[in-house]
Amino acid sequence: MNNKTSNNVTLKTLALTTLISPALLFAPVKVHANGYHFLHQSAEGLGSAYSTNGTAANDISAMFSNPSSIARFDGTRFSIGGVLDMPTSKLKNPLATAPYSSGTVSVTGYPVEPEQPIDTAYGSALYFTHEYQPGLVFGISVGAPYAYVSDYPDTAVSRYTATKTALFAYNVSPTVAWQLNDQWSVGASINMQYYTVELGTMVATSVTSPSISTDVTSTITGKDLAFGFSLGTEYQMTEDTRFGLSYRSKISHSFDGDVELSGSDANYAALVSAASALGVTITSRTGSAQFDIATPSMLQIGVLHKLNDKFELYGNANRFGWSAFTDTTVTYGNGLADTVVDNNWHDSWFVAVGMGYQYSQDIKLRTGFAYDWNPTPAGAVSPRAPNNDRWNVGLGMSYQYSEQVKLDFGYQFIKFTPVTIDLEGGNNIPRGTLSADLDLYAHIFMAQFNYAF
Repeated sequence: MNNKTSNNVTLKTLALTTLISPALLFAPVKVHANGYHFLHQSAEGLGSAYSTNGTAANDISAMFSNPSSIARFDGTRFSIGGVLDMPTSKLKNPLATAPYSSGTVSVTGYPVEPEQPIDTAYGSALYFTHEYQPGLVFGISVGAPYAYVSDYPDTAVSRYTATKTALFAYNVSPTVAWQLNDQWSVGASINMQYYTVELGTMVATSVTSPSISTDVTSTITGKDLAFGFSLGTEYQMTEDTRFGLSYRSKISHSFDGDVELSGSDANYAALVSAASALGVTITSRTGSAQFDIATPSMLQIGVLHKLNDKFELYGNANRFGWSAFTDTTVTYGNGLADTVVDNNWHDSWFVAVGMGYQYSQDIKLRTGFAYDWNPTPAGAVSPRAPNNDRWNVGLGMSYQYSEQVKLDFGYQFIKFTPVTIDLEGGNNIPRGTLSADLDLYAHIFMAQFNYAF
């Protein structure tokens, strides 16, 4: 609901006006490291719990985390990887109340405890580099650094908070890197990001007796192309020790999307009638929906240290600028009330350590451990994309099949600290309250093919 609503509007008016505003679906979305950042852009990185990100990766996929890293690779090279993300999730003990019912009208639904609302995800990444002249390397990467899908039944008790969520940010990054001398290299990328959004929820048509049979479905969709940049440097301090520092800018997206109200003619007519009685005119089932979302900045430092010919150590730390994800305001073009959501996320840290072992001339093994801090404040965690602190364990292997071909394989297990959803008051009043617990963990697999021409 628009924050500028006058103070003399009655509770009933507020309630009914909100019921016809589908953007109540805009519970804080992961707009995934923590948040909804999809770090699985490299099999080496995945298998080391991302501890090789920043400076230690030994193929051109390193440009994703630090554009200067490709200055280390001569000739012409190509790399492609595929990832399978298999989460296991269950919403437990959900309790919900109807919009503006002051917690007195319970919402019923089925299944009582939805299982597997967070979907299995597939992804891929592609990289290409060419050494234009000694020390000067051009490259390009294509991937999806931000991706998230969840889907709750339209009949669940959580339906007034979230049903479908699908967020994808596809990134194309032309890159250049320059080896300044034996110790220093620098690099830069332009990040062209195409972002698509689909957000669904159910809208109750009655405050006193919400019912699955009388609900209306609301869906918001949008897409936008926006630009950012990445900068990076690597410093080879000694023959055995290297540091990397990189920065990825925030990218601000402005969506000129659409909203659609779907359901039976009788249920839609009930919304139109309720709105008309309040002096609000719904002009159609569809209309425009305008809103802004920003993907965060990322400051990263990485370190590689070779202990001897067999063992090497990795370290990585990231500071994610999730404080860029503040208020979300949705403005509609078909008579629906505006919606304002206060997200108030804060910046967060991701820290990883790992180790590599040269098992044989052709095989290198690696492992890593990471901890990822939650950027979502208490009271803002949503079933749309549940969030909490998490820890990661990775295992990986590289196989140098030939002088030209290297194959990488990575596995990672991610376990979330038990997630508590407690949406009370404030922006949650329009869609009613929701409390629940959620168990969440994931198995992730990635394979990568690297070719040097």
